[in-house]
Amino acid sequence: MTATGSGAMAHPQRDRIVVAAAFIALATTLIALALAWRIPMMLWDHLDLVPIYERYLGGTLGAADFLRIHGGHLHAGAYAVLLPTTALSHGRTWLDVVASALFLLAYAAVVVALAGRLLRSRAIGVPTMLLFVLLALTPGHLANLQWGWQVAVFICLAGAASAIAWLTAAAFTPLRACAALACAVAAFASFAIGFAAFPVGAALVALRQDLAWRVRCAWAGAWITVALAAALALHRDGAASRDVATIALYALDFLGAGIARYATDLAPWLGALALAGGGVAAWLLRTQRAALPWIGLFLFGAASALLTAYGRAGDYGAEQAFVTRYVSFSSVFWIGVLGLFVQVAQAARWRPGIVRGFVAAVAVLAAFQALHLAKKAATVAARADATADIIRRTYPDVPQDVLSAIYFDQPEVARERLQKLHAWGFAPFDR
Repeated sequence: MTATGSGAMAHPQRDRIVVAAAFIALATTLIALALAWRIPMMLWDHLDLVPIYERYLGGTLGAADFLRIHGGHLHAGAYAVLLPTTALSHGRTWLDVVASALFLLAYAAVVVALAGRLLRSRAIGVPTMLLFVLLALTPGHLANLQWGWQVAVFICLAGAASAIAWLTAAAFTPLRACAALACAVAAFASFAIGFAAFPVGAALVALRQDLAWRVRCAWAGAWITVALAAALALHRDGAASRDVATIALYALDFLGAGIARYATDLAPWLGALALAGGGVAAWLLRTQRAALPWIGLFLFGAASALLTAYGRAGDYGAEQAFVTRYVSFSSVFWIGVLGLFVQVAQAARWRPGIVRGFVAAVAVLAAFQALHLAKKAATVAARADATADIIRRTYPDVPQDVLSAIYFDQPEVARERLQKLHAWGFAPFDR
């Protein structure tokens, strides 16, 4: 009997087929919806790729273009993907979506492989395993998946999850440790939240009881050193929030929105309960190597919330935490909490009934979340299609309000970049 179901290994071959079929079905559905609902042209931040692409075509693109901070993020990794996808597709955004989908699949495969260990050890049954699949491939990703610019998010997720998997593998080797550090750097070089992978990596190394203290200190020190260098690279002038109460509320909103973005009054309470419960479970399991991947995902999700709150709460307020694009990161937190709860019940530290109730509640909330965020993605797509149609029909006399809407109330910049898209024959002028 497992903590979250019975007979997890009664039919191992059948169980693997069921999980694989669910993974394929959900992944296929997500990718199909993202392609059907894709943002049809470069809009908003994506228009900032235009001058970069122009220098790319002219052979004048330099390291400074890749390393320039954009909206608080270092997007070098994303540019390395977007430039070739833009060139190959001739400015059609479907290839950007495909690239994002590949990185999402890599991230989800890592999470599901980690959860597969719990299935094989009879810590969970197939229903709980399917919940891991749903959280890894949540329709909450659609907000990022449909917008080609957000390939940065999926590079970050894949890099962070891979780093955690490498660091918590059965045998710790220098090669695996270096691979983990490289994955973390790739995550950070695409999206600022990837910075969270550095302190999490240091913590995971420090928690490995199978390593001598000298080895732990050396590798944890390496991760902290890279974290300091990354912090200097990302440093920006400007006021980050110093209001502790606003930061705390923003972070709790951010975390709760991972499964209940549609219930804004309930979300912070869910975030607080999960943070407290996950923290207790992580402390109880801190000496167990099998729990380290879930501790890592839990800490990464929590650190993502704090980093975002620190950088955004002061300018936008706590409500901004409910932006649908953040669900890609807050869902990582719930994956970590789920793994920790399952393992703490398996270790007989908590009653199995508590974990069953938690799994059932998360499953119900996540199902409603899936419907809610799929509807949001469809709405965004319809509006973007309408905007692209107006631009196509009215060019070069695009209405001023449309120009302002597509590029942060800067119509002249928008007009200049649309001229480039038109000259290149890129969407929406490719029909």
